[in-house]
Amino acid sequence: MNKTHYILTLGAALMLAPFTSTAAQDWVTVLDPAHGGIAGSSSDIGSDAAGNIFAVGSTRQTTDGIMRATVLGSADQGTTWSVSDQYAEPGLNYAHNRAFAADALTGSLLAGGNLNNLLSNGSSEFDTLWFIREWNPTTGVWATVDDYSVLDVGQTSCADIMVTPSGDVYATGGGQAGWVVRKRAANASTFTTVYPDSTGQSAGSSWDMAYHPTHGVFVVGDLNGIWTVRRSSTGNQGTWATVDSFYTNREWTSGSAKCIFASSSKIHVVGSAYNASTRKTHWVVRSSADGGLTWSITDMALTGSNVEARGIVEDADRNLIVCGQIAGTAGDLRWIVRKGTPGTKQVKQGGKWVTIATMTWTTSDDFQLVPGKDTRPNAITTDSNGNIYVSGYAQDANGVNQWIVRKLAP
Repeated sequence: MNKTHYILTLGAALMLAPFTSTAAQDWVTVLDPAHGGIAGSSSDIGSDAAGNIFAVGSTRQTTDGIMRATVLGSADQGTTWSVSDQYAEPGLNYAHNRAFAADALTGSLLAGGNLNNLLSNGSSEFDTLWFIREWNPTTGVWATVDDYSVLDVGQTSCADIMVTPSGDVYATGGGQAGWVVRKRAANASTFTTVYPDSTGQSAGSSWDMAYHPTHGVFVVGDLNGIWTVRRSSTGNQGTWATVDSFYTNREWTSGSAKCIFASSSKIHVVGSAYNASTRKTHWVVRSSADGGLTWSITDMALTGSNVEARGIVEDADRNLIVCGQIAGTAGDLRWIVRKGTPGTKQVKQGGKWVTIATMTWTTSDDFQLVPGKDTRPNAITTDSNGNIYVSGYAQDANGVNQWIVRKLAP
């Protein structure tokens, strides 16, 4: 997932360090067991305008049997990391952060996810419970600001958080009630549900959000097994409309949109979809140049039984950088990053030569921590220096999940 990020100060736990430019290089691992890593899984990563990096997820069960929602921060472009927050709800043994955002106007941090009780057989005791926590720059303290006890649409999980330039905070997710979008208006203290609304609700989950100054708020996910993009000009109740339902009956029959990126010129959505003609699941990138009115596929080259694009950003040269997973030869997951380079070509239309836009894709990173062991990226972000970071998890030689962050310098 990608986020809107702003400048902030972390206080004594994470001091801002000066930054220096570095020469272009390949992807390098900056957080794993050899670089001060922790066991567990990172589900989201974000940065602010000053270059601070934040990875969120959960730590492996400790001696007390509790999985804690965790926020790690780095003020030196990923060289060193420190714990900013570890959270567990009293009476529950599982908490996981799935989302991160920063608020430019208040300087606060936000992290959200889900709570549960994990049983000895590996199953969950009940449906997941939504929570959002916020770090206050004045007090330096994390506190829960939205939770399942006030959520008026049933049990669900927070999958993404976004802050608009005006200070409105949005959170989205899914679960028992299907898609959920919550909003805290700028200067307000509480969240309210803005979707589902009068347009109705369907089974599925929303995964990511983006804001465009002209077209408004976008939310992506899947409804009834179909890749879906919804948009609202204001983000308020009764204003949501579907702008992409990627379903062509005989060809593309199911799918899920996982991440959205809104550039100045285009909206890009990534995920996976099943194609009945190829009989394969495809890694898919879809783009719109008119605010979601029309869409085109810009990448569908990777296929497999367990292939999925999961995050997208744009680098300083306006190349698209997409992270995701493919299945290895033994069914193990591989960490993949692809780079889309925009260009043009001349084609003949109606007897005339015209210039059309093109996108050329290459594999930028193909990574496993241990050959044959699952390695999956979950999110991608950039910082003010042009560095790109991807976070996720990888199994070590003993099959234990470890936090992973990889970095590409400009």
